[in-house]
Parts: sequence; C-alpha cells; structure tokens
Amino acid sequence: MNAESTVFRASRPAVVVAPCGDGLRLAAWLLSLPLRVASTPLGRRLLAATALAVVLVAAVGLMYDSADPPRVAASFRPAGLAKDAGAVGSGRQTAAAPVRAKRSAGPGEVAAAWFAARQHVPVDQVRSLQQRRISATRTEVLVVAEAGGARMPSGYVTVRKGAAGWTVP
Repeated sequence: MNAESTVFRASRPAVVVAPCGDGLRLAAWLLSLPLRVASTPLGRRLLAATALAVVLVAAVGLMYDSADPPRVAASFRPAGLAKDAGAVGSGRQTAAAPVRAKRSAGPGEVAAAWFAARQHVPVDQVRSLQQRRISATRTEVLVVAEAGGARMPSGYVTVRKGAAGWTVP
C-alpha cells in the first residue's frame, strides 16, 4: 500500500464496539475506575488531598468575596468642614442634638487644602499621605493630587501651628 491510497480510504477498518457486550463492559470499567483508585492507600491519600484543596480554595474565595469596604474615603474630608457636613439634612440642628465645638483642622487637612488650590484641583482629589514633625510648631506633610489621567503631582508642604491653628507660611 502506498501513501496515495491511504489519503482517500483508511488503511484499517474502524473499530466499532457493540453496545451490548464489550462497550458495556468498557463503560462500567471506566465508571468504576475512581472507586477502584480510592480503594488503594495511595488513592485514599490523593482523594483526601483533593478534598482538602477544594475546601481551602473555597474558604479563601469566601474570604475575598466578603472583603471590608475601603475606609479611606469615609475618613478623609476637606479642611474646615465638620464631620457630618455632607450628610443629608445636616443644615438644620434639631432640639435633641447637642451643640458640638468645631474641631480645628489638622496639619494634613490644611496642607491638602493649600496644595489643592495650588494645583487647581478640587480638595477631595488631594490626599495627605504622611506627616513628619520637624519641631513643636512645624510639620511637613506629604500630599498627592489626582489631577487627571496619569498625572499625580505630589510634594511636601510645611505647615506651622500658631494661635489661630495650622497655617501654611
């Protein structure tokens, strides 16, 4: 037989398994293979390792599915605004609500407000990353602004504490 003759017809007839005899035995053998493997000591170890891996993957997936919400946006507010200034209905004070003294803005908030004005961006797009205390009245604050696109200007802002609170000199 040459190469041209095998292109158009098979060199051997196709193997056909009868459904009532050998085919049924082959299907039963394939279906019982996992049980036969699990009956050996090595098979039981592999089955236990697989079950443990499935449980661990499911547990890690559950932990990542219920992650804590980010708290950065909730804790950051522009300089000079009260904590509940953005809440609905906070313009009115009810009779039962106590009067709170306004907390002065910290060095990070003052530096963020100053840097936002300098970069011409809204105050809520500027974040205070870290603070370095230079003396009792001076602090350097590292701020970064989200100016749009890939542009994120950053810099150190020195603030001083005076009688009126924190200011940028």
